[in-house]
Amino acid sequence: MKKILIILFSLLFFSLSAEAKVKSKDINFPAGVYTDEIKSCKAIGYASLERDFDVWVKGVKSTYSMQDFPGFDWSSYHTKFGDSRDSAHDVISYPAKTFVAAVHNAIGSGNQDKIDEAIQYLIKVAENKTLLNTITPKQLQSKPACWKNGDPASPCWYHEYEVAYQSWSLVMIGATQLKPYMTEKEFKVVDKWAKKFWNKYYKPRPKGTEGFYAHANGGLGILVYAHWSDNKKLAANEINHRLKRIDHYFMEDGYIKGNSFRGNRSQFYHTYGVNATLGYIWIAKQFGAKVPENIENKVINSLHISNLAIVDREKFLSREWKRTRVTNTTRGANESWYTHPEGLGMDTLMMEMYGIELANDPMYLKNRVKLGIDNNIGFNPNCINYNYGNSKEFVTLSENSNPKEISAKLIEKCKSLTKYGNNWYYNKCDEINSK
Repeated sequence: MKKILIILFSLLFFSLSAEAKVKSKDINFPAGVYTDEIKSCKAIGYASLERDFDVWVKGVKSTYSMQDFPGFDWSSYHTKFGDSRDSAHDVISYPAKTFVAAVHNAIGSGNQDKIDEAIQYLIKVAENKTLLNTITPKQLQSKPACWKNGDPASPCWYHEYEVAYQSWSLVMIGATQLKPYMTEKEFKVVDKWAKKFWNKYYKPRPKGTEGFYAHANGGLGILVYAHWSDNKKLAANEINHRLKRIDHYFMEDGYIKGNSFRGNRSQFYHTYGVNATLGYIWIAKQFGAKVPENIENKVINSLHISNLAIVDREKFLSREWKRTRVTNTTRGANESWYTHPEGLGMDTLMMEMYGIELANDPMYLKNRVKLGIDNNIGFNPNCINYNYGNSKEFVTLSENSNPKEISAKLIEKCKSLTKYGNNWYYNKCDEINSK
């Protein structure tokens, strides 16, 4: 009898586990990747495929053009200018995210000439085999790790690989959004390039670093390629895998292994990981995924920890972790004591997804990117809600919105939220419900 009960319990357990997994039949690919429909959004700002841009590396300014990106020798550039502390990524990440912004504006405004221009730019990127000379995962195996002997100026070949796949992923977001507008011939040109990059850099994935960082440690690119190739099985498998990694890295109280324990840059990297996770989960949900409650609990608590880092730095730093990070990412004592500035719409995602306001962080509000595409999640969160994206100022609700409007929005949001674990009482919803 006891054996029968154990068997029945095991069957029930595995049945519930199986139900929790995302399956191919659950997947639907939204046309805009992060949204069903791309609309005009002022939060994107101006984006031109002809513009010049400045890059600062080691205190020296250089000017490049968007037209330099197709065929750009990223490998040689990174070998010359990159190191363990600075990846010198702007020279390719800027054109990649600007391309996505230009695509968004073209489709959102229904400007066929601009759509055609974006397609021709994309074809140029593909035909010039852009990024295909990047160091491969196999070649990385013979290279030393970053921060050799704790030296910030030591070479970091992993950065070369990491920035390349992130930039490719951004370009593929724009390509996927343009796909319905392409001819069969145009599609084949881009698809050939996309497949080569995928087979060379994504199938043999390296282990990576300890923590949860930009593009959900590469998960974003896999989701985008699944969308591009209409591969629902790939999307489902990736989401299931990435949710397990989030579950692994995010602790019950909301701290993130690795990210939250980096000395003077702990807040910087904690919020970097939080923003990447919010962006990934947002897209995964648009694809049809359901995130397990225990994982959402951890993510919610990580938002509270993000606020704790703002309002009580010493308490934020008091949390100990059994592992000590040996790489020295410390710079000036106060240089990175603020929410990561590349998370241009992290506050919007917090509010939209979980009804939680980001605490007032003056340095973040001053330094954060104001317009365009978030390099680390592939879209601008201020365009998911056009009440935000088309307002005059693209700042947090707590800065310029009428307090009554904030309350009304929160009340409406609270109606659709599930009540999560013990730390949920920090949420503004409870303040409203108690009144």
